[in-house]
Amino acid sequence: MPRRFCPDCGAPQQFRIQKFCTACGAPLPDAPAASQKPGGLPVTVLVAGAVILLLVIGAGAVLLLPGLTKTTGTAPAGIAGSGDAVPLSGSQPGTPASGLTTATTVPVTTIVITPATTPPTTVPTTIITTIPTTTRTPTPRPITTTPTPEPRPTSMITLEDTQVPPQPPASSYTSSTEGAPFIDPDALEMRIHELTNSQRSQNGLSTLSYDTFLADIARGHSWDMVQRDFFEHVNPDGDSARDRGDAAGYPCIRVIGKYTYSGISENLYMGHRASSYYTNESGAVTSYDWRTLEDIAQVTVNGWMESPGHRENILAPHLSYEGIGIAFGPDDKVYATQNFC
Repeated sequence: MPRRFCPDCGAPQQFRIQKFCTACGAPLPDAPAASQKPGGLPVTVLVAGAVILLLVIGAGAVLLLPGLTKTTGTAPAGIAGSGDAVPLSGSQPGTPASGLTTATTVPVTTIVITPATTPPTTVPTTIITTIPTTTRTPTPRPITTTPTPEPRPTSMITLEDTQVPPQPPASSYTSSTEGAPFIDPDALEMRIHELTNSQRSQNGLSTLSYDTFLADIARGHSWDMVQRDFFEHVNPDGDSARDRGDAAGYPCIRVIGKYTYSGISENLYMGHRASSYYTNESGAVTSYDWRTLEDIAQVTVNGWMESPGHRENILAPHLSYEGIGIAFGPDDKVYATQNFC
């Protein structure tokens, strides 16, 4: 194929189809018709092939036609070869392309990893159930006004022979549940008494004296609730705390200034020796979280102090005596009766 030269600057041109000189930019005359070159293809075919490459390999095809971009500069003196593009030494330097890279298709083997199947393992589940701890019933304090503030005994025993109600047997304080710790009922009663007086002291009140007769009356009511399975201030016979005091010969009559107070005041508590228990999948109980003596005493007094009616009894300024009675049920329930005078 005959080479074309710019009529203005004489620079050789790379392609027949160029319309402008790649060196000076001057317009070029139309090229003669394409001629067949032995062993090759017409230039127009090569150009078409370049377009196809451009569509196929994208940006890599640009490297085949660097001469189509208008630049200014001087073409190198040598020619790389027939039909090859000649790079320009222009005023905008760049990194020359190193050529095209031939892609080789490599078969890809897909590996599928199947996880091993492990037989399911059954793990026993432990269910924690919290047992309700405190049931509280407020008792209103009976107050009777009298117009004659004559001195009267602070309290009086009306019967020559007092009637102590039935008391819990010693065997009832030992739980039949395996692993249950022994709780000394006398020590528990005294600890509740101490915590009650601590609450009174914190509120600027005098402490209460411990009255063993009041404690016997209170303990008798706790045991009655175990035996007849109820939890009320009034027993199934219709007797209130005041009635029980009168029946025992302890009416608890107090005169303070213009006021006369009569009748026993009372707080009740029912809870459980354990704070929670654990069951297996079939629902059977497997173990317990047992409360200590201190735990039971704290839960009892805290429960009373959080209840307005019970708190009022504990902090009543006109009261002077207290008795605590504890009884345990066969189902590990704890019954506490607190009597005041």
